[in-house]
Amino acid sequence: MSAPEVVLVAGPPRAGVTAMVGALGQRMPSTRFVESGGVTATDAVAAVVFVTSAVAPLVESDCAILGSVPDADLVIAVVSKIDDHRGWRDVLAADRELLGPHVVWVGAAAAPRLGEPSVDELVGLLHTELYDPTTRNRNLLRGNEARLAVLGGERDELARRRRLAASERGRRLRSEVQHTRLTLTQAARRRCADLRTELVGEAASMRRRDVRGFADHVRHRCGDVLAEIDSDIVAYTDQAAPPSPVGFADPPLRSRRLESRLTAVLGAGFGFGVALVVTRFAAGLAPGLAAAGLAAGVGLGAATAVWVIRARALLHVRAVLHAWVADVCAAVRAAAEEKVAAGMLDAEAVLASDEAAAASERDAEFARRIASIDVEIRKLARLQKDPSLLPTGRPPGDGHLNRSCE
Repeated sequence: MSAPEVVLVAGPPRAGVTAMVGALGQRMPSTRFVESGGVTATDAVAAVVFVTSAVAPLVESDCAILGSVPDADLVIAVVSKIDDHRGWRDVLAADRELLGPHVVWVGAAAAPRLGEPSVDELVGLLHTELYDPTTRNRNLLRGNEARLAVLGGERDELARRRRLAASERGRRLRSEVQHTRLTLTQAARRRCADLRTELVGEAASMRRRDVRGFADHVRHRCGDVLAEIDSDIVAYTDQAAPPSPVGFADPPLRSRRLESRLTAVLGAGFGFGVALVVTRFAAGLAPGLAAAGLAAGVGLGAATAVWVIRARALLHVRAVLHAWVADVCAAVRAAAEEKVAAGMLDAEAVLASDEAAAASERDAEFARRIASIDVEIRKLARLQKDPSLLPTGRPPGDGHLNRSCE
C-alpha cells in the first residue's frame, strides 16, 4: 500500500501560507494541502507550493526555509498578496532570477482585502501537473523511496530492540539469581554465626548434670537452623529446598589416660598441700589439738583433691564441647551454603525455562513484525524496478528549486 499523497505549502512567516492552504483546499477539495508541521513520515509529498510575499525579493532566511522542505518532483513558487503590492511583478522577476529559470512562478492572492481569492492560475497549474502521468510516476517512485527509507529505519530499530531485549533478559536473569544467592548466603551465614555464639556460650557455662543431653540439644538446634534456611530458600525461590542431611558424631568426652593421671597427680598435690597447711596451723595454735588438726587437714586435703579433679574434668569437658561445637557449626554452615547453591541452581533452571518461554513469544513477535516489513520492502523494491513507472518526458529535477538561492 503506497503512502498517501499530500501537497506541501511552505514559506517564510507572514507570507500567507495558512491562507494559501485554506484557499487551495476550498478549490481542490480532493487534494490534501498541509503546512510544514503537518507532514508525517508516511506521507508522500506530491508537490511543493513555496509561498513568498510580494513585499520584497527572497532573502537569506527564506533560502533556509527552501533548504528544509522535502524533495518533490513538482515545485511551484508563488508570489502572494499581489492585491496589496503593485510592484509584485518586479519582485517575481527578481525571485525568478535568483532561483533559476526552471522554477514555475505565479502570482496569487489567497485572502485579498476585497473580492474573491485570486488563485486560478495556481489551481490550474496544480491540477494539470498533479494529474500528469509523468509527474504521478515520479512522485510514486519518490514516495516509494521515502517509504523504503522509513521501512529500513523501522527494521533496523526492531532488530536493535530485538538484540537489546535478548541481552537485557540474560542480564536481568543473572542479576536476579546473583542477588537472591547473595541474600540467601548472607542469611545462612548469619544464622550459623548466631548458632555458634549460642552453643559456644552454653558449652562455656556447662554444668556437669547438663553434659549428657548437650549433644542431643546441639543436634536439635542445628536441625532448627537448617529448617529455617530451607524456609528462606522456599520464600525467595518458590522451590522446595533439596534435602541435605548433616550427621554429627558424639563429642569425645572420655579423658585420655595421661590426662587422667596428670589430673590425679595435680589433685593429690593440691590436697596434700592443703592438709599439711591445716595440720601445721592447728598444731601451732594448740599443740594439744595436733591429732584433731591432722584429721581436719586430711579431710580438707581430700576434699580439695576431689574438687580439683572434678573441676579439671569439667573444664576438660567444656573445652572438648567448645571445639566440638565449633566443628559442628562449621559443618552446618557448609551444609547451609550447599543448600543455597543447590536451591539456586534449581531455581535458576526454572527461571531460565520460564524466561525462555516468554522470550520465545516476544522474539516471535519481533520476527513477525520484521517479516512483515521485509515483505513490504520487497514489494516496493519490485515497484521501483517496474519499467511502466519510469518517468518520461522532461528529465527528473527539471522543476526543482535552487535551494541554495545562489
